[in-house]
Amino acid sequence: MDVLVLAGDRGRDDPLVQGTGAIGKALVPVAGVPMLTRVLSAVAAWGGTGRLVVVAPDAPAYRAAAAAALQARGMEAIWVAPAASLVESVEQGLASLDSELRVLLTADHALLRPVWLDTLLAAASQRPASVSVGLADWQLVMQRFPGSRRTRYRFRDCSVCGTNLFVLGNDPGVGRILQTWREVESERKKPWRIVSLLGWSNLGRYLTGRLTLEDAFGALSARVDAVVRAIPMSDPLTAVDVDSLADLCLVEEVICAEERASC
Repeated sequence: MDVLVLAGDRGRDDPLVQGTGAIGKALVPVAGVPMLTRVLSAVAAWGGTGRLVVVAPDAPAYRAAAAAALQARGMEAIWVAPAASLVESVEQGLASLDSELRVLLTADHALLRPVWLDTLLAAASQRPASVSVGLADWQLVMQRFPGSRRTRYRFRDCSVCGTNLFVLGNDPGVGRILQTWREVESERKKPWRIVSLLGWSNLGRYLTGRLTLEDAFGALSARVDAVVRAIPMSDPLTAVDVDSLADLCLVEEVICAEERASC
């Protein structure tokens, strides 16, 4: 699959930027290595990468962070300037590609593992969809990281967390889904607001604990006239990105523990 990595700059007001002194969020050092470098290193190590698109400011620091991950493996990236919004950045990144399957992920996923990309590719190949969404089991995440703050979606049959891992197809349904996402982009951390896309009836079922995960994805597919599927991700680390200083400490603890275990 082609890979699309989003590494836009949120500006100097981002708490991570202010707390670390980094030039931009994607360049925040995680255990001494910029997040963007960590993400691209995992992508470069994955055997399924076709073309690589990086949506990031065209600045020397960003280029250097990418080169640190890619040059040793002889990989190059298609560089695309970020737009004013997340959806517009995705659209600009997709405009540079014409392949049938693309995996989308964000540069703040500093714990990214190539095996996660294997899972995405296998699921998307077995059950094609306009958009496949990676989801982690909330209870497993809490067992692994008690007290960690993750956005929780409570369904009748399960509770899940997002993973910032998606597979996009190459069909008109992707555009319709992005247009729908545009409606709630600024409030994506509010589960009820996301579920409101499915209509008031389904929102009521969600708020009263009667909506199943399958019903939710079925309703979303019907609304956008495109197939949207959930991909279960068994590793609780898939739900842990770096979106705050607390997340940064958590991820660095994981990395340090893994490094000690490998010695």
